[in-house]
Amino acid sequence: MFYLLPMCALLFGGGLVSCSNVPLLGSPNGMGSAHTVDVTAISEIQSTQNTQDVVYLQGQVISQAPFLNSGAYQVQDTTGKIWVVRNQELPNVGDQVVIGGQVQFQSIPIGGQEMGEVYLQETEQLE
Repeated sequence: MFYLLPMCALLFGGGLVSCSNVPLLGSPNGMGSAHTVDVTAISEIQSTQNTQDVVYLQGQVISQAPFLNSGAYQVQDTTGKIWVVRNQELPNVGDQVVIGGQVQFQSIPIGGQEMGEVYLQETEQLE
């Protein structure tokens, strides 16, 4: 019986540190704890953001684009949607995710107009 205590402590006491109200894995009451991240609304992400900064997003996976050894998936929150590139197995369509990543911009000039798109290079998946 006592051999289960370390496992319970790991499952219900773990998490990551930050300052929002987004509960992460291991939150015992679903209300979060001191272990949360500051989530950015997708509509607030801009192509002018510093690509060295890590931003955190929360949303639902709405589509996938698998590549040979990596892939991309699209995440939607209540403010918009964005493509996320990752170098491992993709989450399933319908999954709720909390991810961290670096903002990237791919320039696509067409006929003198900028048709580029902002995307996120995933650096960590928290949930």
